[in-house]
Amino acid sequence: MKTLRFYFAFVLILLSANLSKAQDIRQIAVTNLSDIAIASYDMMGPVIYYNPMQMQQVGPYAAQFIMAHEYGHHNLGHIIRRLWNANNPYIQAWLDLNMENEADAYAVNYWVNQYNKAVVQAGYNWFWAINNLGDRTHLPSRVRAYNIAQYYQQLTGMPLFP
Repeated sequence: MKTLRFYFAFVLILLSANLSKAQDIRQIAVTNLSDIAIASYDMMGPVIYYNPMQMQQVGPYAAQFIMAHEYGHHNLGHIIRRLWNANNPYIQAWLDLNMENEADAYAVNYWVNQYNKAVVQAGYNWFWAINNLGDRTHLPSRVRAYNIAQYYQQLTGMPLFP
């Protein structure tokens, strides 16, 4: 089993080395997905699975922020790093929290570069509203909202909300 996992991780690393930042990342709707969206790989390459009902409930701007976050996981190499370190629980726990922060910052940076403050505000508002306590891979949602506002201010020199 370890050999198969190592081989699979090695193949994914080779595949990702051949993909540019503009790689084709498929989006696949999964109505019974328990999370709103998940970045992953399958046999055809990088993919983002998302729950279309949950995306509709959060609204178009928050959904765009969430998708940018998932693209961040791919473009920052998080999925490969996670697979590569799958057997080390200490590194895995550290990676999980840091990767979520990096993906949030990626989404903020993306939307700042698109001059779309409304999407960043919607991402902030969604994290603030869900008010969850987090889990082993995610910080509490209000901490993430605070971080989003801080990333925005660092990039623009202006507060996210007046």
